[in-house]
Amino acid sequence: MVYIYRQRYFGKGAEMVFWQGTVYRDDRVFILDLQLASKGDRQVWAVTTRRNIDGFPPFRVDDFETREKAVEFIQRIEPTTPRISFGGRPPNNPVSYDEYVLQLHEEGIPSAMDIHDLNSGGRGELIISEVTEAELRNS
Repeated sequence: MVYIYRQRYFGKGAEMVFWQGTVYRDDRVFILDLQLASKGDRQVWAVTTRRNIDGFPPFRVDDFETREKAVEFIQRIEPTTPRISFGGRPPNNPVSYDEYVLQLHEEGIPSAMDIHDLNSGGRGELIISEVTEAELRNS
């Protein structure tokens, strides 16, 4: 059973959804989060895929040498985001990025770039550390 709640983004009402025992912030299973990060001794742009629930726990991180490459990734991936209304699956026929962002805004939901713009300058540094299989087994 899916329960729907209302939440406001940008003055519009987005629906919070109770699905598989968890409250999601809106119809998306995941959100993408863009930020500058440190990886070893270099700066990279990180796109963190986060579960769209309270606390936004990370699911995976992809890193890029430039902001432009990270934004290209977001524009390619975000329209394929699994949606609860699709049974937790991605859309069969994803629309263009621009169309997707328009749909989100009509639903009162922020895009990854909206979230980035809202959070710019207000977060701590993300540090990416790669872990080997052996380190995982020993932890």
